[in-house]
Amino acid sequence: MTTAGPETSSPRTVVWVVMGIVCAATMWVTSCEPPGKPKAQEAQALNRESILDFKVLFESNCAGCHGSEGKNGPARILNDALYVAVIPKETLRNTVANGRPANGMPAWARSQGGPLTDKQIDALVNGIFDNWGKGGAKLKGATLPAYTAQSSGDANHGKQIFGKDCFMCHGPGAPIGPVTNASYLSLVTDQMLRTSVIVGRPDLGMPNYRFLNMGRALSDRDITDVVAYLGSQRPANVEGTTDNDVTDTGQTGEMTRGNEGSGHGPGSPRREEKEGNKDTGSSSQGGVR
Repeated sequence: MTTAGPETSSPRTVVWVVMGIVCAATMWVTSCEPPGKPKAQEAQALNRESILDFKVLFESNCAGCHGSEGKNGPARILNDALYVAVIPKETLRNTVANGRPANGMPAWARSQGGPLTDKQIDALVNGIFDNWGKGGAKLKGATLPAYTAQSSGDANHGKQIFGKDCFMCHGPGAPIGPVTNASYLSLVTDQMLRTSVIVGRPDLGMPNYRFLNMGRALSDRDITDVVAYLGSQRPANVEGTTDNDVTDTGQTGEMTRGNEGSGHGPGSPRREEKEGNKDTGSSSQGGVR
């Protein structure tokens, strides 16, 4: 009689066990990402941060409001040599970085909760000046009005100018419509009015300050006085008539939300080649002023 010895595993069983261990180890190792490897979202964020091309930045962040190539959007036209010549670069940068919360424009700087780095904001602002301010060469030698009012205006004198140079488009029954309406003036700020008088509304056929005075330029004083007159028609209980883009921080003051006057004034150089919306009346102008 023989005694049964300890059971021994067949070679085939050993092979299957080893293969199972190897597969399990392989699955465990490959399921773990190497230390320091950025995750997909982090990698995308790093890629976005590296974008400094002006056109790419503008089309992906600004074109929705200001239009492709800075034109034909619901907000202020930025592709305008006169506008670029008048607005100080630092003012534009502050507006881009800090936004206009009361006017629907978000802050774009990361310090304000936005998605763009300081370098990207610089690339945007420099791109606007470098690409769309080139036409300003023909403005050299011209005495341009200040972007912001340098003194308080004379509303009585402004009323006279308005009656002479603006009434035919913005008076009662005029084709464009009144801009002395209390409801309209409750929606806009003095700076918004001033910017529109200076640079016009080329998308809607309104000429700039150089053609408003019966084909001649309005002076800085005239512009200030016209805005003072319009401001005097605003309801006394309306607040938020100070733009925040005239400060160094871009954060001071409230910006009311609303529309800007527009029209087809006398002497308009673009009457036959309007860009964008061709309907008359006011048009929403969010964003940069």
